Amino acid sequence: MKSISLIIPISGTDVPTGTEIASYCRVLRDQAHASSVEVILAGDFSAAVHAPGATDSILIPTAGTGKIAALREGMDAASNELLVVLDPHRAYPPQAIVEVIEGLLISDADFAIAVPRRDRHRSWWRALGRRCLGSIGQLTLGTSDVFSGLIAIRPGRLRVATNLHHARGSRLVLDLLAWPTTAHRDIPVETRPDDRLHVGPLRFDDIRQLKRLLDHRFGTMSRLVQFCMVGASGMVVDLTLYALLQLLFARFWSLPAGSPASGFSWPLATAGALAIFTAMVWNFALNRRLTFNDSRGGSIPRQFLTYALGNALGIAVSLSIRLFLPQYFGFFTRHRLAAAVVGIIVATGISFSMSRWVVFIRRPAGAGGGAGAVGRRSLPVKAALQESAAVS
Repeated sequence: MKSISLIIPISGTDVPTGTEIASYCRVLRDQAHASSVEVILAGDFSAAVHAPGATDSILIPTAGTGKIAALREGMDAASNELLVVLDPHRAYPPQAIVEVIEGLLISDADFAIAVPRRDRHRSWWRALGRRCLGSIGQLTLGTSDVFSGLIAIRPGRLRVATNLHHARGSRLVLDLLAWPTTAHRDIPVETRPDDRLHVGPLRFDDIRQLKRLLDHRFGTMSRLVQFCMVGASGMVVDLTLYALLQLLFARFWSLPAGSPASGFSWPLATAGALAIFTAMVWNFALNRRLTFNDSRGGSIPRQFLTYALGNALGIAVSLSIRLFLPQYFGFFTRHRLAAAVVGIIVATGISFSMSRWVVFIRRPAGAGGGAGAVGRRSLPVKAALQESAAVS
């Protein structure tokens, strides 16, 4: 028999009623054989304190900090052997909680994620689409339901990781999957007929949360893909600005745009230099903000200078390969574009390596104050109401 903490992150106006909370507690005691059950409401202060029947629960006031901060606050306040996180936006029957707990206990996982069991009444094409999406999610993110609102957790190794990342985003599962845990498991459970995926608007913090998980799962390969995507956007900036500057300079220089004149051309050289420099600044800013956003410490001028030197080295190597390969290999003599492709690949590898391990030096884990969550304090709801009244 284990003691269980039921954590309910509160956001918006979707708050469970006292009757629902009581039914969950009854099932945990009768069917999950919990020796004791504590209910923790974490999230929006005003919404939580008006939850009917919640006066025997523990309130964690985290107003304005989001659902992820509410999850972490609830985990910090919980004192029992097992944690169950229940998102009120999803419609899970009480029996589903028992199923996900049993699935966790028979495994060696740190936490178990409830995923909907196959619905026999679903049309075949919807079932096929859901299965395909689930398979893609399993391969890329590690679970077939990233919007799951029911999670059972062994808090031992997870609790120490609550401050390793900023509390961003709104997907509970994505946040847990990015923590340094050993294993997790998907547990099929029954859902209510009215259960619907609560996708909600996709915000920038949700994208950053997804990126953090991909970086955690795929490491350097994930960052390389992001680096190449940034480079592709930089190429668009380079070519677009180059074309616009040629049209602009054609009005002020004697050489018209697109002239077949041979030899050195100041308009073309100036347009090319400005376009390349702008694209390099663009790539630097995006890589610093997105690709290596966990390694932004240090002097920006130093980082930019080192980044520019790394790009210059990559360009020099790329040009050398374009000239060297056709001279010594017959295949590249006949296919000079292939030599250019090899040069681009090698230059990308050099630029990425410089950016990853020289320019953007990663900060030690936990540096900079942790997750930036609000101060830890748990209050009985009655005490919280009294404190709120005293403040107002």
